[in-house]
Amino acid sequence: MDRLQATRVTDWLEGSVTFLQTVIAAFLVVLLLLGVVNLGITIVASLTTFGATEPTDIVSLIRSAIDIVLYLFVVVELYKTVVAYVEAQSVVIAVIHAGLIAVVRQIIIFKPDEYSPTEAITIAGVYALLLAALLVGFYVVHGQIEDEEAVE
Repeated sequence: MDRLQATRVTDWLEGSVTFLQTVIAAFLVVLLLLGVVNLGITIVASLTTFGATEPTDIVSLIRSAIDIVLYLFVVVELYKTVVAYVEAQSVVIAVIHAGLIAVVRQIIIFKPDEYSPTEAITIAGVYALLLAALLVGFYVVHGQIEDEEAVE
C-alpha cells in the first residue's frame, strides 16, 4: 500500500470515528431526554399516590429525585466529553466533573447499615479518597485555566 492509499484509509477511518462519536453524542441526548421524562413521571407518580404525605414517602421521593438528577448530570458531562473529543478539545475538565458527580452520587446514596462495619468503613474510605483526588484534580485544572486566562 502506497502512502496516498494509506492516507485515504486513515482519513476514512478518522471520519468514521468522528461519525460514531456524533452518534454517541446523539444517543446521550436521547438518554438525557428519557431521564428528564423519567424524573417527571417519578415525581408525579409519587405525589399522586395515596400516602405521599407520609414523611418516609417524601424522603423516598427526594432520594429518588436526587439520584435521577445526579445520573442526568453524569450524562450531561459524558455528552460534553464526547463533544470535546469530536471538536479535538481537552476532555480533562469534563471527565473530572463527571467523576465528581458520580462520586458525590455514590456518597449520597451510600447506606452503611447495609454493610458490615468493616466493609462500610472501607467503602467510605474509598469514597473519601476518590473525592479528595478528584477535588485536587478539579482545583489544579481550574487553577491552571485561571492562570492561562490571566496571562492572556
